[in-house]
Amino acid sequence: MYTLKCIWNNFYLLLLSLIMKHKSSIIFLLVLLAGAAEAQTNQLTLEQCVDYALKNNTAIKNSIIDTEIVSNNKSTLTSRALPQVDATSQLTHNINIQKIVLENGVIPAFTDPTTPSGSVIAFQLQLKNIWTSQVTASQVLFDKSLFTGLANADIYKTLALKNVERSQIDVAEMVTKAYYGVLVSQKQLDFLGNNIQRVDSLFGETQARLKNGLVRQISVDRIEVRLNNLKEERERASRLVDLNMALLRFQMNLPKEEAFTLAENLDETALNNITSDGTDFDYTRRIEYDIIKTQLVLSESETKVLKDGYYPKLNAFATTGYNPAATSFGDLGQSSRYFNYTYVGLDLRIPVFHGFEKKYKVQNKTLEERKLNNSLENLQHSIDLQLQQASINLSNSLESLKIQQRNMDLAKENVRIIQLEN
Repeated sequence: MYTLKCIWNNFYLLLLSLIMKHKSSIIFLLVLLAGAAEAQTNQLTLEQCVDYALKNNTAIKNSIIDTEIVSNNKSTLTSRALPQVDATSQLTHNINIQKIVLENGVIPAFTDPTTPSGSVIAFQLQLKNIWTSQVTASQVLFDKSLFTGLANADIYKTLALKNVERSQIDVAEMVTKAYYGVLVSQKQLDFLGNNIQRVDSLFGETQARLKNGLVRQISVDRIEVRLNNLKEERERASRLVDLNMALLRFQMNLPKEEAFTLAENLDETALNNITSDGTDFDYTRRIEYDIIKTQLVLSESETKVLKDGYYPKLNAFATTGYNPAATSFGDLGQSSRYFNYTYVGLDLRIPVFHGFEKKYKVQNKTLEERKLNNSLENLQHSIDLQLQQASINLSNSLESLKIQQRNMDLAKENVRIIQLEN
């Protein structure tokens, strides 16, 4: 077997030889090369089409992105349980310094003996420029709603993965339908082509019999009408093949400039082996059913998060910093003005009343759970109906296939008899 490089080298040498000896052959070679390039079309099986669609379909790509968003949301929620550290720096210039107003003699430490008792006195306890820099850290010690939310994050991830699976199933189903749609329309086109060939042959033979006086003109006209109808139906079938190919390309998200053909054929014998028994169907085999069940679990968990919001929250905090002050702005850099302060503490918050906000949120979650249960019940009925419809459609299609096959056999037999009569 020649490698691609060897083939190209041999072709190149042949091309040079022909250019030197037969310049007129160049046109022929160019046409041949163009035809060969056009003939190199990918033949794809159903499995290859499905695999390509699973990697390139936009719906699947977006569902995978959704799983990444859920993971980021989980990380965001986890970060709330980690220490929170903030650094602040504030420079204040007092244009008119705030004073403390007292009455003389009321507080012994702030009494002016030179001023009458009871008269108003004012004290300035700040300097004109103040610079405050501090670092504050806090840590959640107890927040039941936060901890429950962290536990629910895994349910969101499970639901996102199930949505990915659902997208994959939907895409595989649509690609399969489109693929077999092309095969069926191509089979129909071939069937019409065979019919046209037989009717056209019959038309020619009937015309010959008309010349011999064996048939009437009306017999020829009837066959011609039938032949024209078949040709028109073939045109419609040809356009249907193109439409189904376009639909398959769309479902696969295949670029329009990439040509391909189908590598498989419609196997009628395999269709006869399909069973249509839909009794005792396991609803959990349907991804839609599984998704709603997961949504129910998630809704119940979110309700628990809301109820946990009634519990107290306890945080620890610590702050350290400096706040030098000076009348002159340039004196703020003096090290003698920097005195450190540090304090730690606990922050306990007990929910008392928030206008019944949590109450109504819990009620809404309860209503959502009722809707999900109704959707679950409706999905069961829908699946039962789909099974019944699929069983009936399959039986009708198999019966129609048998009738069409019988009609084809009869048409062949009629043509054979007419040919024998001539």
